[in-house]
Amino acid sequence: MNTVVVNGKRYDIHGGNISVINNKVYCNGKLITDTNEITQKNIKIVIQGNVEGDVKTDCGDIEVTGNCRSVISTSGDINIKGSVSGGVKSTSGDITCDEVHGDIQTVSGDIENKGKGFFKKFFID
Repeated sequence: MNTVVVNGKRYDIHGGNISVINNKVYCNGKLITDTNEITQKNIKIVIQGNVEGDVKTDCGDIEVTGNCRSVISTSGDINIKGSVSGGVKSTSGDITCDEVHGDIQTVSGDIENKGKGFFKKFFID
């Protein structure tokens, strides 16, 4: 069982895909909760446990304590305490990670790679 925390609210998940769409939290397409608490444009997602797939958000910070395949945030910081079998990418945000087997990329942000991995930092002129 994994724990997913969205803006401080905790969800215990027995596997599946978590989505936050229009202030609603879904697991595998099924509505878990309709909450007005998730009104911020920038959310914070904390995952405690391993993720079998990818972790993605358009606007929000991501923290993973466990292993996953890849992590992508369009606008937000990424902090990974575990191993990533693929890559880590943020368009606008800092990345702090342990072991990453793919590329680590950010356009606007800092990268701190504490373990193995390759990184690319892209700049826009």
